[in-house]
Amino acid sequence: MVSQSIKAIILAGGMAQWVGKPKALLVFNDIPVVLHIFNALQKLSIVKKIAIVGYPEVLSVLPENCIKAEASSDLWANTQIGIKAVEPEGEDCLMLCAADMPFVTTSSLEAFLKEALKTGADIVYPAVPLSAFQRLGLSGVSRTSLRLREGTFTGGNLFLIQAKVLPNIFALADKAIRSRKSLWQLGQIAGWKLLFKWLFSHMPIVGNAFLVSVNELEKRGEELLKCRCKAVIADLPELAFDVDKPEDYELAQIALAKNSQKFHG
Repeated sequence: MVSQSIKAIILAGGMAQWVGKPKALLVFNDIPVVLHIFNALQKLSIVKKIAIVGYPEVLSVLPENCIKAEASSDLWANTQIGIKAVEPEGEDCLMLCAADMPFVTTSSLEAFLKEALKTGADIVYPAVPLSAFQRLGLSGVSRTSLRLREGTFTGGNLFLIQAKVLPNIFALADKAIRSRKSLWQLGQIAGWKLLFKWLFSHMPIVGNAFLVSVNELEKRGEELLKCRCKAVIADLPELAFDVDKPEDYELAQIALAKNSQKFHG
């Protein structure tokens, strides 16, 4: 993947139902969480544009040096709104990010981008070892994870796409996004061969022999999307933790209070 320009889209349309406001406005270290990802991105010289798709109350707290787009209630529609807002062209890369990553730092984003660009792939997604969450100090944290031949992983809350392959993914994107929290539904999209291997991998004693590999998932992605897909295994839990539940918010507040220097900048 050769790119002279990355355009970032921050998707800030999710709601924190337990407090009745957008998740992007949850406060960490005295600022709304959406500003954590915005501030980290704008320090990266390779990022040329940043668009934030959110509800009016979210857009009202944003600085003027970003592109603001009003969100709908649908994640895929918001993704399309964000893509249109940054006006991708030529050899641009798009980085789609969740707004609710309280631990995100410029260095964690830079580390992912360095490895992602090195792959030369059209679509790159971070696979974070579940064991890496120990580094955040989040004892008892529960994340959606998948056991593979290389280890147990959870997915990151961002990915990188070459603008030129956007037409390849539009047909599949809506179904995949809606299934993102269900391993069963994602397995159906992946195909029956991988699905059965995943099911058999849970069998006692012989289960390990059926574990799916990262490479098999990448190849299936390439079959579906007709472009080169790559999962970057990265010890970057900062990019994989988001706030889905009240307990996530409480745990993150405690961890950030203990490690304010570590997750700053």
